[in-house]
Amino acid sequence: MTRKWIALAIAGLCVASGAAWAESAQMRGKFPANVREADLLENVVVDRFNGRDARQFEAALEQAIGVPAGRPDGVLSGGVTTGVEESKYQGNEERCVEWKDGKQDGTCTKKAKVDLPCFRRVINLTVSVRLLRVADNMPVWSDNKPSRDETTWCQGKAPWRTTEEAVSAMIADLAQNIRLDVRPRWETYKVRFREDRDGMPNDIGNEFKGIVKLSNKDVTSACRQWAELNGRLPNHPSVLYNLGVCAEAAGGYADAQSFYRSAQAALPKRSSEMADSADRVALLTIARADDEERARRPGNPR
Repeated sequence: MTRKWIALAIAGLCVASGAAWAESAQMRGKFPANVREADLLENVVVDRFNGRDARQFEAALEQAIGVPAGRPDGVLSGGVTTGVEESKYQGNEERCVEWKDGKQDGTCTKKAKVDLPCFRRVINLTVSVRLLRVADNMPVWSDNKPSRDETTWCQGKAPWRTTEEAVSAMIADLAQNIRLDVRPRWETYKVRFREDRDGMPNDIGNEFKGIVKLSNKDVTSACRQWAELNGRLPNHPSVLYNLGVCAEAAGGYADAQSFYRSAQAALPKRSSEMADSADRVALLTIARADDEERARRPGNPR
């Protein structure tokens, strides 16, 4: 099953900075493949693809997903269809029409729109891909991945890249797209602590501000102090959120999720940063559960 919501901006991994956001905690986490059954396969390899650009795509996909060390339990195959169409059309460009002293290699004194024959090149490339589970020889996922590139240029100029260069770039992009579908990935990312002190008494607000500054040098001590502060000022969204960041950095995803949701509930309106953090931890939790499920499957020595 494909998790359509995986496309959550992993840009959300680096929480947007702003007046209410301070120092950050750097962490590393494993995120699941988009496709559940693919995520549960230990070693996926690239088999034969058909089509004119198939060999190039096979190489790009193999580079994207890597070469497994053990025996494969998943196999990718399919086909690559490439179509290139070029056509002419009447276009125009602003060009020099008069020059100083009438010398065309001199200073331009007048520009105007000039009608020119122009050219349009459209490349359509589609990869049909399927994933076969080796254990029972069953297909567990398939998809069609289209890509389109349109380039125009006019007489006297050339396209900014050749057809071959465009196809290579499209192939590389599709290979990376498929890699996200079928392989989990490790990401190093930062999450910023929240520094909003609205609703805090002055003395506690000053203490909270000091802890925020401390987090830049000693995250562990800052997290310990926020935990103590939470006992004296319960249910404050900034304290709860920062404790969620602390828990996530320590790998305590269930606690992090609880803190993020409590922080959001303590706010009068939805916070995109808190929602992104909760969604991110949900993905991290799925990846961990998939690792545990994979280890339990028959034939896996771990």
